[in-house]
Amino acid sequence: MRLGIFLLVGILVVGCYNSTKNSSEKKVDDIQLAIEKNADSLLQDPKISAISIGIYKDGNTHIGHFGELDKGNKNSPTNSTIYEIASVSKSFTGTLVAQAVLDNKLSLEDDIRKYLEGDFSNLEYESHPITIKHLITHTAGLPRFLPTEINGLFSNIDENLPFRIYNIEKEYSKQAFLEDLQSVNIDVMPGTSYSYSNADTELVAHILENAYGLTYEQLLQQYIFEIAGMGDTKVHLSNEDINRLANGYGETNKQVPHFANTLWGAGSGLKSTTVDLLNYIAFQLENKSQAVEESHKLLYSDGDVQMGYLWPILEDADDGVYYSIHGGAFGTQNFLLILPKHNLGISIITNQSGPETQGKLLNTLNNLLIDIKSI
Repeated sequence: MRLGIFLLVGILVVGCYNSTKNSSEKKVDDIQLAIEKNADSLLQDPKISAISIGIYKDGNTHIGHFGELDKGNKNSPTNSTIYEIASVSKSFTGTLVAQAVLDNKLSLEDDIRKYLEGDFSNLEYESHPITIKHLITHTAGLPRFLPTEINGLFSNIDENLPFRIYNIEKEYSKQAFLEDLQSVNIDVMPGTSYSYSNADTELVAHILENAYGLTYEQLLQQYIFEIAGMGDTKVHLSNEDINRLANGYGETNKQVPHFANTLWGAGSGLKSTTVDLLNYIAFQLENKSQAVEESHKLLYSDGDVQMGYLWPILEDADDGVYYSIHGGAFGTQNFLLILPKHNLGISIITNQSGPETQGKLLNTLNNLLIDIKSI
């Protein structure tokens, strides 16, 4: 299977084996060596100075942290390092929607205006309304970003783009988001065309809050974090947590801002550690909760695009159905991969972000998969 885009510091592993080691111990060592080898290869790239890799396999976790978070400071990432996980946050939101469906708090076929106060008569196309299902499959026809002025900034991608976006987002509010939503023009039949949107997911969080009478963060805590044991995963960090948040670096290795997070954070606002992300993978693979199973259901398919509850779904003849989601912040990029057939999950993250970073991480992820599946 090949996944598609839809100075070494770290854990050192002894490279020779004692003949008395049993097969399970050797397997652990081999997985750790695979992590180290692929991290070493990625760090040969001069733009990438730090990498954290976590693997969940058959109930066991394997972690490696390598490089320097800030070049020249000799500060290797650790299990306590907090990263922005960007759009990987969407999979958490999808799980909450699945829970809400099971709790009869909402239905996939509900007109979203059922959960909105005010005049949103614009959120339909030829009398066909946007439904919950459309939002969580990116088929609602909403713009990629609100405010819409952010969308035009991507015509000029350079090292200052993160700062231009940040300066707009830091002044934006939930109220402004809902007001802008009232002027959106839907020019395509909802449910017929995939168009990736952060606005979709932020709106989902608002709807969840109205359905439950709880905040988005309270819902995350109750239905995911407490169950999965994710004490370091949050939208809003405390002052103590902020000290553990990795700085992010852009295309030219210039330090860039973190996301402003003035909205709900459902589309890209979560921050987490490698340990917590492995606990999340275990939650997805081993928890056997109805919400997890529901969130993995196929809701939309068109060519190579298949979507569950904000989960991109893929399928391979050898590996069966699996789930892979990418997140890119101004200065962080990561992949989270779940392969139920192999009881395997991988998290890979770096605090560098540029036009080529996603492809570099994807290549490392593919090579890591080859190595692990051969063990």
